[in-house]
Amino acid sequence: MPSLVDTPLPPQRSATPTAAKPGWWRAIEALASLKLTVVLFALAIFLVFVGTLAQVDHDIWYVVDHTYFRVFWAQVEWQALARFVELFSRAEPRPISGGFWFPGGLLIGGVMMVNLTAAHALRFKVAAKGQRLAGGLALIALGMAATAWVVVSGMDDAFASQLSPALCETLWQTLRGALAVLALGGTYWSVQSYQRVRPAEWWLAAATNLGLLLASGWLLSNPQWRLDDAGLRILWQLAKGGLAATVLLAGCWLVFRKRAGIVLLHAGIGLLMFGELLTGLTADEAQMRLSEGQTVNYAYDIRSTELAIVTPDGDADRVTVIPEQRLALAARTGRPIEHSNLPFTVRVVRFDGNSTLKQPLPNSENLATRGAGQTVLALPSASVVGVGPDQTVNLPSAYVELLSKASGESLGVWLVSSSMLEGPQGGQLLPQSVETEGVTHAIELRFERHYKPYSVTLEDFTTEYYVGTQTPKNYESNILLRDPAENVDRRVRIWMNNPLRYSGDTLYQSGFIDEQTTILQVTSNGGWMIPYVSCMLVGVGMLAHFGVTLSRFLRRRTEEAERRPPPQAGAATAGALAENGGWRALLRLATWRSPLVWAPALVALVIGGYLASKARPARDVPGQFAVQRFGRTPLADDGRVKPLDTLARITLQYLSGKQEAPSRPGSDEPTSAIVWLLDCLTDPNKARDYRVFRIDNLELLDTLGLERRTGSYRYSLGEILKNDERFRKQVALANEKPKKSRSLTENRTLELNEKLMRMSLLMGAFSSPRISIDPERMQETLAITQQQISRLRSAPVPRIAPPVEPSGEWSTLFEAEYLDLLAQARRSERNPATVALAGVLDAYANEDPAAFAARLAALEAAVGKYEARLAEDNSAGGLAPAERLSLGKIAFEQFFNEFSPFYYCAVCYLMAFLMVATSWVPPPGSTLARSLGRCATSAIAVTLLVHTFALVARVYISGRPPVTTLYSSAVFIGWAAALFGLAFEAIYRLGIGALVSSVLGFLTLLVAYFLSLDGDTFTVLQAVLDTQFWLATHVVCVTLGYSTTYLAGFLAAVYLLGATLLNRFDQHARDQLVRMTYGTLCFALFFSFIGTVLGGLWADDSWGRFWGWDPKENGALIIVLWNALVLHARWGKLVGPVGLCVLTVAGNIVTSWSWFGVNELGVGLHSYGFTNGVSFWLLMFALSQLAVMTIGLIPFLKRTARA
Repeated sequence: MPSLVDTPLPPQRSATPTAAKPGWWRAIEALASLKLTVVLFALAIFLVFVGTLAQVDHDIWYVVDHTYFRVFWAQVEWQALARFVELFSRAEPRPISGGFWFPGGLLIGGVMMVNLTAAHALRFKVAAKGQRLAGGLALIALGMAATAWVVVSGMDDAFASQLSPALCETLWQTLRGALAVLALGGTYWSVQSYQRVRPAEWWLAAATNLGLLLASGWLLSNPQWRLDDAGLRILWQLAKGGLAATVLLAGCWLVFRKRAGIVLLHAGIGLLMFGELLTGLTADEAQMRLSEGQTVNYAYDIRSTELAIVTPDGDADRVTVIPEQRLALAARTGRPIEHSNLPFTVRVVRFDGNSTLKQPLPNSENLATRGAGQTVLALPSASVVGVGPDQTVNLPSAYVELLSKASGESLGVWLVSSSMLEGPQGGQLLPQSVETEGVTHAIELRFERHYKPYSVTLEDFTTEYYVGTQTPKNYESNILLRDPAENVDRRVRIWMNNPLRYSGDTLYQSGFIDEQTTILQVTSNGGWMIPYVSCMLVGVGMLAHFGVTLSRFLRRRTEEAERRPPPQAGAATAGALAENGGWRALLRLATWRSPLVWAPALVALVIGGYLASKARPARDVPGQFAVQRFGRTPLADDGRVKPLDTLARITLQYLSGKQEAPSRPGSDEPTSAIVWLLDCLTDPNKARDYRVFRIDNLELLDTLGLERRTGSYRYSLGEILKNDERFRKQVALANEKPKKSRSLTENRTLELNEKLMRMSLLMGAFSSPRISIDPERMQETLAITQQQISRLRSAPVPRIAPPVEPSGEWSTLFEAEYLDLLAQARRSERNPATVALAGVLDAYANEDPAAFAARLAALEAAVGKYEARLAEDNSAGGLAPAERLSLGKIAFEQFFNEFSPFYYCAVCYLMAFLMVATSWVPPPGSTLARSLGRCATSAIAVTLLVHTFALVARVYISGRPPVTTLYSSAVFIGWAAALFGLAFEAIYRLGIGALVSSVLGFLTLLVAYFLSLDGDTFTVLQAVLDTQFWLATHVVCVTLGYSTTYLAGFLAAVYLLGATLLNRFDQHARDQLVRMTYGTLCFALFFSFIGTVLGGLWADDSWGRFWGWDPKENGALIIVLWNALVLHARWGKLVGPVGLCVLTVAGNIVTSWSWFGVNELGVGLHSYGFTNGVSFWLLMFALSQLAVMTIGLIPFLKRTARA
């Protein structure tokens, strides 16, 4: 019977026939089998997948510790799989009971370790002897000692929150020097190898080296720029791990030769798995919550509670605690809790794992007969689920009856509840007093406490917010650390991504409750350095192994070129010169006679001209309003300083889905966003008449009594407000329902209401205060104005009036004009920017272009003075890069908005795809086919240059690495895929690289376009994400993992559709396509693994948990496991080319689930990435990939049927 292995397996060499092998040997072979490896990967993927879904219904620690990951057998619930179906069907959630047993994380991980060990013992033979073997073993021993030292160094009890300034400077200079040496070495190689390396590979290497030279030159020419100390601290930890990995690689190379990389990376994976096991068994997580001036010497675990009985004992207190598990067990069994240390017997009447407290209603049943429970009722609640961004936890309550030990007499039934504790849950109840045998005891149900040998006093807590938002950009705790036993009395500063390590604990800035209460995460994990070392072991091992593979590939390419027959004499035609003459052939006139040269050059010129025409900035017409200049007016909005043009565009796009408004009366041209905004701010009637509100829900249209305008579905404010009373009623009804229970129409009703509120706030922020000069009404209007200012200050509205002094704050025009009125009344200095702004709007309302230009010039002068003062003032260092005014950057952003490079790049990628598709119509190898293919390649190359410019432009505008949001990940994935595809096209010249470049470039930019409809794509970052180092390493690596996995999947799809179904390619092209797919998978595994581990290191550096089994983390892990499964299936010859490609196409589904799908669950620390309406398109994409996989299997299925 045929199988998915389309190539015959070579006979296995064996000294002994299989039948003669003893049973124990066959058992070892089975344990070492790659088939078992693939099965284990598949089991792990399913376990992680259902464990992620289970977090919709269960607390994450219940999922991790009790049901899925840190158990030998998992209890998979049907409910978890139902959640997956509900995600796409949007069906009403219904509880489903039952489930089945499945191998748990401990069992799968344990068998993986056995499989790995057996494989190395059986297949990895020592390839050295004598002195080489002794030297290799010595180096391996030295590397193991270095690894142990690096891990143990993390257990140091000394202060290690920061490196010394001298070491930080040395590290940075070493990094700059190493980059310069690498760039110079690459330059030397490029010069020396020019004639010895094939042109395609040489140019790719030269382009890479050029990037290194530019980066090195920029760093050397800008000495003021430096990685911050937090990033250098991480770099130092990785450098130590990298040093140990290098020593181990040298030893493995001597012992195992070319398999050294595999040995090292497997050792790193084994160490990583051991680290996770060690963390699960020994690590401890807790929290400290302190208000300013408070001192504590304990941390508490918010995952569990305890009933504490405090008994006075001289100058100290004796505390006896009953764990939560014991309370729950006693409630189920009815058995009282007795112990010699307890002053009374405890009978648990009822225990609620999660609860809320409410005032009892008249005549309601109350179990409590004593204490606070007589006036408060505890009501059971559903358990919290996942790890939400609000960090909600279970708050148990219990009704306990206390019985006298002496007489057995009841001391009453008491209500104890963790929700009564002081803190964010709102409780104010102090411990309750119980008297027995003349002694007064205090009882309370509290979070489980872990006492420390040191104490922490919060001296000061500060929080800084992005301008005009409630998004914190930084929060930090200044504490006093005291440890009398160690004579420690020291002030320490803890802030995001900058923890304090002391006495085996690490204290992280985790969050805050109010302006004076901090939350510190306290983690005790002696093996916290293991992931750092593991990351470097695996990274160095992968580089070594894939480096060997790449060297073999390059050597094969060189040998193929040498075997190729030279062109025959007299064949120096224009086409031959174009093919074989290299770049110098372009200098010959004869070369340009070939369509292989002039056609792609013409296409490049046309595409470049088209993009250049779109980049030409719009200019103001002399004698008319200088609206383009006014669009460069800076303002503070959503936490950053941006041009008014950006505000106009994102507001209009949010309301209508377009960046242009309908045409004005008497004009056929659409109205630009800035003109629409000016019209709305200066004339309320125009604001009511513009049809800019998109309403495409038919039920909502009927509710509002609006006609169905098929095609546009856009309506004006005046039309909507005609049925305002009916609309407000529907809004109120929708708000009364829980979010998950709302219908589609109700959600659209609330969305429209939010749009109307946003427009109202915007116009209010730009309006003028109306203060009556009538003495009787002046106080009243002043009070109304001040209330309006207070509302606007707490609302997310644009602040367009800059301060006079650098220490001041931006304000709305409404507030600025109010302050200007006060300044006039007091005869004090007025803000010239406010005066000019009001004058600009008045001139526009009065249709006076000359006055508009004059007031605009005054405004520009005032803003320019503020920028100059800001640059000179050192006290402005607290401003985030996004908050700092730069008029040059403001003008560039307006140009970037006008250009819309990503949109036009998508258009050009689509045109390139059409060229590729057309090139497959003529006979393969014909001049026409090759010319069209080269035209497509040249179009992609020019488009990619503009795509690169757009990415760099975003980096310049945001001051951040290229990937910070879902939107930026989409444009980066497309860029990387197009770049790699173009590289494949340069090497293989099959048209396949151009095909996947154009398709992926277009599709990802299409995704980015729809993501941009939600608003500003330059969003500010939450405090925990505001770190350049991790954004430039973890986020970029993970996104490259997405990109290369997609690229491999699309290459595989081309194979399945083109080679298998359409029989388009010959055997040579098929082999090359499989090599491209396999090589891309190797890159995908490297980037996805390193990126995922770096993400874990970021989490460890932020809140002390390397791997928290968060849905987004699990999604990244599934990508790593899937790529590893596919490669191991290929290495084990379980699949041939077709099977490899089928599995690789499935990787597209896996990647899409990780990229978007897990966000749809709405739980986890990354749930802020939730995107409305993506489930449908995610399902459609998955079905398309399943269809490709099925079509690719048709020939195999036919062969099976014939057999």
